Amino acid sequence: MTKHTARTLLVIPMKDPKEAKTRLGGSLDRKERSILALSLFEMLVNRIQRVLANRASQEDSVASIDLAVVSASPILKDAAQRLDIRHIPEGPTGGLSAALHHAANQAHALGYQSLCILPGDLADPKPADLSQLIDHAAAGQKAVICPSSDWGTNALLLPLPNPIRFQFGEKSFHNHYRAMAEAGLTPILLPLTSLRLDVDQLDDLRHLSRDHWHLLAKGDGR
Repeated sequence: MTKHTARTLLVIPMKDPKEAKTRLGGSLDRKERSILALSLFEMLVNRIQRVLANRASQEDSVASIDLAVVSASPILKDAAQRLDIRHIPEGPTGGLSAALHHAANQAHALGYQSLCILPGDLADPKPADLSQLIDHAAAGQKAVICPSSDWGTNALLLPLPNPIRFQFGEKSFHNHYRAMAEAGLTPILLPLTSLRLDVDQLDDLRHLSRDHWHLLAKGDGR
């Protein structure tokens, strides 16, 4: 018997790479920061796509999970087309939380039953960790949260329509966890190691994969 699963839109919010990672300015110049931001995003998308392809090859896999980037950047719009994922323009108001509220509304209007959020600057997300997160979405879990290493929010899975107010920023994990509980959800804490590590500070560069250092050395920007 075929088991039906909810449609999930996995969204990745992104700034324009040219304006990203300003806190790394003491170590990388603007072009290097742009190359890094775009390569982090593309690595994440490629790894998620491989995980989804592996799931699709399994006879009992019926998950419907699509990918989208949320960004006002023409660079990211072009990248979405090249990577064959959906592009959602940011809404009329600025800021990460507002952009994701807009994306949640768009996803609900498109018929998705749940929204999964991942940051585009994960240092080296492992396929096994991405697969665990996707397993929860495919199983119809209603509320999953993964903290970052500094207690921000690095993965969030929610039902649609969105029942909480997004509060991304410093130590947002605590605010999101509390908001989910207050909305009547039972949050599943998913502290996946490689999803806890993003690239914000100079010290975070030590977590980069070898592929990123290779790109920086080549100066391979688009």
